[in-house]
Amino acid sequence: MNDEDNSSNLAIPSTTSLLAFERAATHLSFVEAANDLGRTPSAISHAVRALENQIGVGLFERVGRTVRLTEAGADYCEAIRPALRELELATLQAQRACKTNVVRISALPFFTSTVLLPNLARFEERNPGLEMKIETSNAYVDVRRGEADIALRFGSDHSQGLACKQLVSVSGLPVVSPNYLENAPPLSEPRDILNHTLIHVRPNLAAWQNWLESAGCEIADAEDDLVFDSILGALDAAENGHGIALAMDPLIRRHPSFGTRLTAPLTEVSADRQDYNFLCQEAKWLSPNIQKTYRWLQDCVADFADS
Repeated sequence: MNDEDNSSNLAIPSTTSLLAFERAATHLSFVEAANDLGRTPSAISHAVRALENQIGVGLFERVGRTVRLTEAGADYCEAIRPALRELELATLQAQRACKTNVVRISALPFFTSTVLLPNLARFEERNPGLEMKIETSNAYVDVRRGEADIALRFGSDHSQGLACKQLVSVSGLPVVSPNYLENAPPLSEPRDILNHTLIHVRPNLAAWQNWLESAGCEIADAEDDLVFDSILGALDAAENGHGIALAMDPLIRRHPSFGTRLTAPLTEVSADRQDYNFLCQEAKWLSPNIQKTYRWLQDCVADFADS
């Protein structure tokens, strides 16, 4: 019998056994694995033993009521996890392929609140029967693997193999509460910024440095500066008089606080602009639902030209 015939007779363990083992290995507990999979601890134990018997390798060492992975078990778990993840993603993609009336968008929180949500009714009116699902996240989802149909993100660092279309160009604009300015040092020219508390956003800690360089100011580290995980948190801190935040212009002009609880005292500095892009799989770029969504987004950002 040749090698091809031998390979066709190889026994691949069932996904039931593999999932039971992977969950038990993750928790080092058959009870918690059972909770994850909606099974009984006894069923998990039997599935793991069946797997061990099938592959001829001891995967766990059982010590009383506790278990720990053997060296072979740890290696095996590390090897099968990516395959189980691929099976999960493939199944999700197959399920979603049947739902042609749904478009899944991943966008940054600030873009979602200032652009997507205010225009959602327009999308629904234009596209009856087409459902939009918005995931708000600072993380870069993997569009190539189908984690979202569309990603709306800065730059093109994660766009290899994707259709990448510019939506809007933004730059940093200092914003501050009028109440803060009443009792703060003067703020009439860019270098005055260095006398104030600056509010940073953790995913883009270089933003203030870039703005200061564009303004021709020296860079100075301030111990009193504040750091937040999101631009929405930074803007909230600015509204409450804790310092000066750097917002995205022109998006900030649609924020409900702009012009009232937040003002822009320095508008003459034009920091390096960044593109906010539309990304989708190249193969899906011309699909009707993607095109409908892209045209709607183009109209949404075109409104900023009239701001």
